[in-house]
Amino acid sequence: MPDAVAEVGHLLAVVEALDPRAAQELRGGLPRCDSTFGLGLAFFLAATANGARAWLGPKRCRLLEQLDGGALLDDLDLALAPRHRRTSDGREWRVMSIPVMDGTAAGGCRGLLCAISDGADLQTGSALVLQMRLPALGAVQLVAAGEGRRFDVTLQTGGGLSSAALADMQDGFAGAMGDAGLGGDLSVGPLAGAWLDLEEEVLSADWSG
Repeated sequence: MPDAVAEVGHLLAVVEALDPRAAQELRGGLPRCDSTFGLGLAFFLAATANGARAWLGPKRCRLLEQLDGGALLDDLDLALAPRHRRTSDGREWRVMSIPVMDGTAAGGCRGLLCAISDGADLQTGSALVLQMRLPALGAVQLVAAGEGRRFDVTLQTGGGLSSAALADMQDGFAGAMGDAGLGGDLSVGPLAGAWLDLEEEVLSADWSG
């Protein structure tokens, strides 16, 4: 899978040289590792659903196409496009590589894999997997499965979580489910033996600034 983190980093470097304000706006539209993550991820997926050109807009695209005939935009389209992937357990997924701002002062970016169930062979109505590597926790995998009015989430980490963090997560999850009128459970456990093989190599790609 092409590296969306590297391609977006290249894009931002080029746009920064041409129009720093535009580069700042693009950075502001990327998902971030903070309380806005869910909303930012949803926004980015919607903004890029029709490709890089739809995300950037015609004015920026014309400027970039004048530089290299659209090669950068073509590479970015390829990097952001979903890929179909069958994991070793036989399930089929639509996998996307997504850049996420890591929230550090250096303004670095980390790779996130977002996988959505693709196929009718799943027991659940729908399934979502997020995979990422974080400095404090190591590899993190979130698996969410929903059917009807039930939504179950499993969070698996390479490192441990404090009891206070676990309590906060359980309270937040229960509150969110209650507000949405949904039922479901949040389970937290170790990652060992549970990691899904969704193009693991992409997760090692980061960039700074």
